[in-house]
Amino acid sequence: MGEDRQDGPTTERIGGRYRVEAELGRGGMARVMRAWDERAERYVALKQLLISGERGATLRAMFEREFHTLATLEHPHIVRAYDYGVDEAAQPFYTMELLEGVDSRERTRAGTLDVTQVCLLLRDCASALSLLHSRRLVHRDVSPRNVWVTPNGRAKLIDFGTLVPMGAQTRIAGTPPFVPPEAYYAQPLDGRCDLYALGALGYFLLTQN
Repeated sequence: MGEDRQDGPTTERIGGRYRVEAELGRGGMARVMRAWDERAERYVALKQLLISGERGATLRAMFEREFHTLATLEHPHIVRAYDYGVDEAAQPFYTMELLEGVDSRERTRAGTLDVTQVCLLLRDCASALSLLHSRRLVHRDVSPRNVWVTPNGRAKLIDFGTLVPMGAQTRIAGTPPFVPPEAYYAQPLDGRCDLYALGALGYFLLTQN
């Protein structure tokens, strides 16, 4: 996640070592914050699960699995995971590298990308996806908000909350314009699911003015 989105400073501390400085984003189940790791002496992006109640145990297990899977995916175009923990309120969290830049949706708002730039971003994403697919995994949400564009114009694939093993799935996940037909028809998913989304991403990036 990047440093450019800030909601102002806070004094919150998580896990005894992470000093929260700003919230970078929030969804229905988690929030992502910029935090200072006092032990490692570096800025990190900290993702914290916010769900409790009946679904809490299941979502915590999924969240922990998400971290451990991401931690094994060492690739120059995949965001790097660092540490997993549970805070004082028993809410799980994990940290990852704090990326500079913006997501590709915001990058198109800042100015039109030319064909060469789009091809470079798509190549970076395809390289990252090749690692996932070699592990028999599918991302399921290759969309503009999940492709980060660094200041040097390279891509980083982020947000692995929808990552699943290849095969039949019990629910649809992803950003609607980028979800392939087989997902809607509850057919087994493989790497072609992400390649469909990658093609849709390319169309999006090339047609935004």
